Amino acid sequence: MPISSSDTVASTPQQPLLPVPIPVDPNLTDRTRALFNALHNHTGEFAMFGHQGDTSSHHSTTADSDVLDVTGSYPAVCGFDLGRIELGWSENIDHVPFEFIRSEARRMYQLGAIITFSWHSVNPITEGGYGDNMAPESVASVLHGGKLHEKYCGWLDHLADFLLSVRDDNDNLIPIIFRPYHEHTGDWFWWCPGSPAQPTDTEAVQFAALWRMTVEYLRDKRDVHNILYAYSPDRSRIDMTDDATAQAGYLYGYPGDEYVDVLGLDDYWDIDQPLTGPNAIDPAERHDTFVRILTLIGQLGAERGKLAAATEVGSPREFASAFGSNPDSPWTTFMLSAATANEFTQRVLWYLPWCNFPGAAEDSGAYGTPIAGSQYADDFRRFVRDDFMRLADTLPSMYGE
Repeated sequence: MPISSSDTVASTPQQPLLPVPIPVDPNLTDRTRALFNALHNHTGEFAMFGHQGDTSSHHSTTADSDVLDVTGSYPAVCGFDLGRIELGWSENIDHVPFEFIRSEARRMYQLGAIITFSWHSVNPITEGGYGDNMAPESVASVLHGGKLHEKYCGWLDHLADFLLSVRDDNDNLIPIIFRPYHEHTGDWFWWCPGSPAQPTDTEAVQFAALWRMTVEYLRDKRDVHNILYAYSPDRSRIDMTDDATAQAGYLYGYPGDEYVDVLGLDDYWDIDQPLTGPNAIDPAERHDTFVRILTLIGQLGAERGKLAAATEVGSPREFASAFGSNPDSPWTTFMLSAATANEFTQRVLWYLPWCNFPGAAEDSGAYGTPIAGSQYADDFRRFVRDDFMRLADTLPSMYGE
């Protein structure tokens, strides 16, 4: 008999009953099921360091990865974006060829790393990206019965075709953590319903319907079974006044436990903020709030049988070290101390900063990782080589091999 989402299991006699983890897709490929199980089994034991566009955007001239150049290893979680796949382009939003993404996903998987895809799709009405990504009734137009529903199904077909093309050398589908419709609590992407305090014209129930429609199309119509689905609100629009308000803000637009494998969070707000000026907030207060939001997603994960992850994070740089004893230690002073703060923050499985775009200086507000020669490089190495953290070369087998 299938296990329902209400079934529970006790992890130890001293702990309360916890939900049995059940994937969104009951027909996962063997290796994707193995990844799902491994992630749950290792929850609380360690956290993984991830990086977006690690080998496509780097400053190093001697290595194809700044993380590799600084630490001696590739990240444990490697992020790629599929924006423009919907239009049938040969390269993504950052002009990275999809063939390169496919081959790098294969290479990182062979190294034992975990692959995650985001999707900065254009607006279905305007077909515009940043700066032209919002239009009234965008979500309504692609839902069942909407005037652009068939067009959007065509976009999902392009997406499905690519997801089904990401295979290893033996033609096995590579497991992928797919993170669509991210930062929906903001107001900068066409799928955003916003937040309770700052709603858009899209209702929260419409966002949830879009999410469910996408999962059902990929899983049930296109037989894409190598996917775990990650939900990732934007922290900046979550009211942290109290725990109940924070939880309500985090779950605004939530599509339901049956449609989510990973409770993620995109958080630049608590991490990469100015020390001076009208928007400055005491760094210790930011750190406390960061611990609180990580605690929230870790606790929700435990209560709902879900994985938890910091699916995008800013780079702490000098901000975090302002309340520490060493001005060059933001990664250990801020990020590591938060990751290990309590039993629930320790359930957060990975931290993924954004790309190291070649034209961006480390202190420019472009989020990423320290480069060789940076004043933060030594501390970054201490962070990723801490006993609690994992890179690709210290990650145990996650695919049942």
